[in-house]
Amino acid sequence: MGATQILQTGMTPTIRLHNIEGNLTLNGWDRPELQARVRGDGDVLTIQPQDGVITIECEDDLWLQAPVQAVIMIGSVEGNAAINLILNGITIDAIEGNAVVNSVNAVTARHIEGNFTARLIAGDLRIDAIEGNAQIAKVGGDIQLGIVEGNLVLDETGGNIEATAEGNVKVQATLAPGQQCTIRAEGGITCEVPREAGGVFMLKAEGHIRVRDLGEERNLRNGVLNFERAPAHARLTLEAEGNILLRGVQLRDFDATEFSGTLEEEMALRSVEITQQITAQIEAQVNELSRQLDDKLARIGTSEELATSIQEKVQSAMRRAEEKLAEALRKVEQRTQEAENRRRKSPGWVVPPTPPLPPAAPKPSAASKPKRTPATDEERMLILRMVEQGKLSVEQAEKLLLALNGGEQKR
Repeated sequence: MGATQILQTGMTPTIRLHNIEGNLTLNGWDRPELQARVRGDGDVLTIQPQDGVITIECEDDLWLQAPVQAVIMIGSVEGNAAINLILNGITIDAIEGNAVVNSVNAVTARHIEGNFTARLIAGDLRIDAIEGNAQIAKVGGDIQLGIVEGNLVLDETGGNIEATAEGNVKVQATLAPGQQCTIRAEGGITCEVPREAGGVFMLKAEGHIRVRDLGEERNLRNGVLNFERAPAHARLTLEAEGNILLRGVQLRDFDATEFSGTLEEEMALRSVEITQQITAQIEAQVNELSRQLDDKLARIGTSEELATSIQEKVQSAMRRAEEKLAEALRKVEQRTQEAENRRRKSPGWVVPPTPPLPPAAPKPSAASKPKRTPATDEERMLILRMVEQGKLSVEQAEKLLLALNGGEQKR
């Protein structure tokens, strides 16, 4: 297992990822602390809190969990990046690999060298340049894409759109009242709007322009086609060096309330998934460390008092930890149920499959092995006294402290 650092941050910290030389995985969680993990030695990771900003640098792949309300500022990532469940602003300077963003608030980025995928963006999405393909769905705010060098797909967007692509574009536009959509492509454009949508339509192409299922069918080759449909409360501008196909389809109207409910449900389900992973990791670590502690205590036959004291303290601490974990699971289950109740009240609701719940924490029994917690000051003093009295060697004391503090002993 790689090195891990934990830092108490409060619920709304500002986190600056200055330079990540490997891949980045960032997940939000409902804890007032930051947990950073790297694959190898902890020397590759630097965390520096200063003037209200936590600055992180990493020379390897980085797995980071931060409070959901954290403000995230990313300087550069040399590998891929995956960001999930951050409900405050995210700014990105440069990602050299692919980028995936899910269940977040507003996103502002300067440069993505690989492909870009985004889903469930509550606020605005603004990116200056994407060198690969881009696939974006369920955006509540405005979308502004300076240049997409590959193909572009836009689905279920509620705000204004301004985008330019060097490849082909496929877009679904709701044409809600006041919505302004301007899309340019060096390839072709396929655009779907509601069949009854009204607006001002301005189409320009060097290839063939076709309009289907929007009242009168229209065809034009190499030119400009402008028309209006009442009520003309929205504006759609399409410009392509290839062909343009504009067609009416049966689209659902963009519902901000439903969008918010979907985002909260996504958050709840992701929280369950994250909690399951954490629970599995804790159980594996506790089992291994309990075995190591049993081995150490068995070798200290001359200090029954110390062994009994340590066992009682770690058992008590782990019972408290289990109670906290059970309370966290209860809160996650409650949030999931609340999201499901909101979905039940929305029209057209269909019963979703029940997500698997995390396994219940096992109840402690008299025969169970003692579980782990970091050594207290009292336990350290007892061990030091035994070293002074000659009951333990320095090496034995170091190994025992390592086991008590959750370290892994090389076999």
